[in-house]
Amino acid sequence: MLILPNQVSGTRTLIILAFTWALFAAFATESSAQGWELRTTTIAVPGTYEIENGSIEKAIRISEVQLSHASQREKVAVLNNLCIGHILRDDLETALVYCDKAIDRPNEKTVSYNNRGVLKALQGDVEGAMRDFEKAAMIDCLGECSAAATVPRDLPRPVARRNLSKAEYVVELARTAGDEAFTARVDE
Repeated sequence: MLILPNQVSGTRTLIILAFTWALFAAFATESSAQGWELRTTTIAVPGTYEIENGSIEKAIRISEVQLSHASQREKVAVLNNLCIGHILRDDLETALVYCDKAIDRPNEKTVSYNNRGVLKALQGDVEGAMRDFEKAAMIDCLGECSAAATVPRDLPRPVARRNLSKAEYVVELARTAGDEAFTARVDE
């Protein structure tokens, strides 16, 4: 599992996210509140170790070669590694290509939707990110899938739920900030 530090471009987005995360971190009990959480799949393929250990350029090179050799079952893991690698490299357009291809695969959809949700959040599409996090949290949910379910925190569904909570907070904070800005303008 990876914890993504805030790596956003654009002054306005950076200021909003920095302010948002500063407020959120004050209420959070986990260090993961400092950024969005990306997730590798349960299938370890060449490149996964490098992604998880921060060797991003090496992971991308290995994964690009592996993509043409991976079995159908492993292909989603390679695509997610490329999605994550390009997100961490801040090449969001290329990341989107790989994230979308990972979602088109028949397995590991929770991980794939979660990672694309992180990408959308970094692109400033927090509402789109929320939709992806919601899908990730509910895919193949046959039993207890609520946040109250006791499962390890590093599994894909709890990661997606934490990202969804963060996205909901960002949207609410932006809405509240927008209401306050409007009120301030009216009062001037």
